[in-house]
Parts: sequence; structure tokens; C-alpha cells
Amino acid sequence: MSRRIRNIIALLMSAITLNVIAGTPPLPVLKIELPGIIHKDMDYVFGSMRLTDEQGQTVELSAKFKTRGATALNYPMKPSLNMKLREPDGTEKDSMLLGLRSCSSWILDAMAIDQICMRNRVCFDIWNSFAQLPYYTEYDGRNGTIGKFVEMYINNEYYGIYCLNDRINRKLLNLKKVKTGVDGDTIRGVLYKQGTNDIGDQNTPGYFNDYTVCVVQWHDAWELTYPEDYAREEAWAPLQEYYRNYDNYSYIKEHFFLDNLVDYTLFVMAFAISDNWGNKNKYFSIRNINKAEDNRNCIVVTPWDLDTSLGGNYNGSYYGGNYSNWPITSIVSSASPPFSACLREKEFQNMLRERWIDLREYELSIASVADRLYKYCNLFYETGAWQRQQEWMAKLKYKPQHCTDLRQEVNMIVQWYQDRFAELDRYFGIDTTPVKDAVKTTSDKSTRRYTINGNPATSDYRGIIVQNGKKILMR
Repeated sequence: MSRRIRNIIALLMSAITLNVIAGTPPLPVLKIELPGIIHKDMDYVFGSMRLTDEQGQTVELSAKFKTRGATALNYPMKPSLNMKLREPDGTEKDSMLLGLRSCSSWILDAMAIDQICMRNRVCFDIWNSFAQLPYYTEYDGRNGTIGKFVEMYINNEYYGIYCLNDRINRKLLNLKKVKTGVDGDTIRGVLYKQGTNDIGDQNTPGYFNDYTVCVVQWHDAWELTYPEDYAREEAWAPLQEYYRNYDNYSYIKEHFFLDNLVDYTLFVMAFAISDNWGNKNKYFSIRNINKAEDNRNCIVVTPWDLDTSLGGNYNGSYYGGNYSNWPITSIVSSASPPFSACLREKEFQNMLRERWIDLREYELSIASVADRLYKYCNLFYETGAWQRQQEWMAKLKYKPQHCTDLRQEVNMIVQWYQDRFAELDRYFGIDTTPVKDAVKTTSDKSTRRYTINGNPATSDYRGIIVQNGKKILMR
């Protein structure tokens, strides 16, 4: 690592010694009301939501709520929920909450197994920065969720920091709707989610729950996320065909986007995302199963639930410097389809290496990843949200996973990523020459100002800047 990069990391680390800054806008506040007590197997119940943003603007809507997750269901003191916005008569209601895209279905992620309450959001932010869809959408080719942190109240009781996220769905991925006609309905776009809790016994292949679930092979179950209202064998045909050919590299090259598979593979390697490498926590989508033009019938892979990233694990028990040591070589040797077939091929191996050489200097650089972690750490402290959550947790008999010192924990995770970065360099045979400077120098050092992630700072920028090698807080 170059001396300049080490200095930038030091600046980022020192930035989080700040306490609550006067005038910092608060986190948005989400208050939901629903009948009764939230329980582990709660199906959708009708209620309401009231969301107040950083500027004090409020939106109130009817909504229905359902508990979600797998391991997360074991933390009822901080439940994760699906939220579907509704009109008073129960019909769907789209809304652009907190400036995010307009939709009716949202996730209220409690992050109850994540000690730092940000792994999923940080990693999706990073994924979105480099792994766009290989075709146009009205959302700039985004292939992952976006979200914002809020402080949550349920039935007037405080529940700590949550993240309000949008969903992976047909509209985001620009999948073609079912075409209806007098001669019948034609399925076009499809969206499959790998992994399900909808059926307990997954030993026997077959279709279940009125064709909304398919166990393709032993303990490899998929949900039909779209078109769920047209669940039938026809909708599963592309997935079944893939499983008949999933070990054939020529087939994969023809029916997937290799660049998408390369990005996903590097993503898992860089952040050791164990829950997203086997038979769960990813989506397959096809824009139009009936059209081969412009690769419209090719499969795209999208990640889901990134809580096990950055050295974490599925139940939050890796923390305090004790993080996942899942080696890159083990990731490669344990790859499941379609990645297992790809990783045997020299072409794919070369693509991985070239992509790492590119991403290590920018989106996956140590400074870039550290900046994203410290940005949210600063946000939690500067708004006072972290302290309020700690005070609330202190009163609980049973607690979600959490660290007592967020600053220290983030520092150790940044160190973990520095080690991971070096391991990736060794794996791909990259020499340790310095990566491109995150903060660029100019002949006019005294007046040029940059944000801590290396972008030029405008005259009205408020926050931490770097000028002439020094950190300055602009209020």
C-alpha cells in the first residue's frame, strides 16, 4: 500500500472521532402502526406508516406489514419487515420515499445480526457503483437495492436504526410484463430467487405451493418472484433448461452475460460473502424468454441479503477482530454453478484478473471501501442515532447483535479489508506498486479542496475536506 493511501486511511479514521455536530440533520424517522404484537410467523397485517425526512417533511400512508428473513426471525426484539404501501381501499400505492424510486413494496431492514448495522447497505452501494446491468433501464442500469437509514418506531415504541430499502423486482430490472391476449397469456420476463423458507422439506425435486416454488434438485429451491400471478410450469422452463446445462461453459457463455458473472465472482471474493455463493441469496432474471435479439433471453445474476459480507457471518458472531478468514482459494474450489464451470476456464480466469486490476484502483480500492464505512459511521454518530440505539438496547433483556464501540469495530473491519485486498493481489499475481492516488495533487495545492473520497469539493460543501494534505471540517 502506498504512503499516500495510508495517509488517506488515517484521515478517514480520524474523521470518526467527531461527536454529534451541531446543525447536522437528523436521520429520517419512520413510525408504523399495526394491530397486535409482532411475532415470528406474522403474515401481512394492515396498518399505517408516517415517514418524516431530514427536512421535517412528512408523508402518511396506509400500509401492510409482514415479518421477513430467516435468521432475522430469531430477533423479534428488532424485527425486519416487508412493507407494502396501500390506498385506503387496499389497492397498491406507489410512493417515492426519501427520494428513492417510486414503488409500493419496501423492506424495513432491522440489521439485527449485523454488529455495525451497515454491511448490507455498504456492500450494495459498492455493487451498484461498478456492476450495472448489461442493458438500458430507466434506473441507469442499477442491479441492486438502494436505501436510506431511518430511526424506527413501532406502535410508538423506539426500535433503533433501520434501513429503508427498495426491492429487486420487475420494474427495476426492466423485465417485460406478461402479454395478455384473446388467445391466452404469454409469459415474457421472469425473475427467480434462489433460496426459500416457504417450504420446509426440500429433499424432493418438484413444484410446490401452486408452482410458486420449484425444488430443482436436492436442497436447491427457487421462488418465482415474477410473474407470481402466472405461476405455472411454463414460467420455470428457462431455469429447468439451465440446470440441464449448468456445467457446460459454452452454454453459459451463450445464455449468461460473462461480465456480470465476473463482477459477481469478484464481489464475493473481495468481501467474503459466504451466504451468496451457494444455493441461496441471489436472483436470476431474464428480460424476455421469447426474444433472443440483443440477448434479451440471457440470464442476469443479482445479489441479495449481504449481511455476511466484510468478514461477518450469518448470526453476527464474528466481530471484534474475529472475522471470516475464508480464503480466495476456498471460494474458487467451493464454487457452485454457473460459477464452477466458469472458474475452470482460462478465458474467465483472465477476465477476473483484468477486472480486479481495474476495480482495485477505484470502486474496490481500500480508500473507497473505507470511505463508505466511515461515512455511515459518521452519520450514526453525528445524528446521535447510535447513542439512542445503545441506550435503547441497554434496557432490553434479549438484544440483537451489536458492538459497543462502532468506531473501533469499523476500524478493525477496514483493517480486515486491507488484508483481503492484499490477498486478492497475491491470488491474481499483482505486484504491490501503488494504486492511483485517491486524492489527486495539482500545482495549486493550497487552494484545491477534495472530499475524503477524492472528489473535488464545491465552495458550499459541508463536511470533512482535504486541502494541502490537511483535514478540515467545513460547517
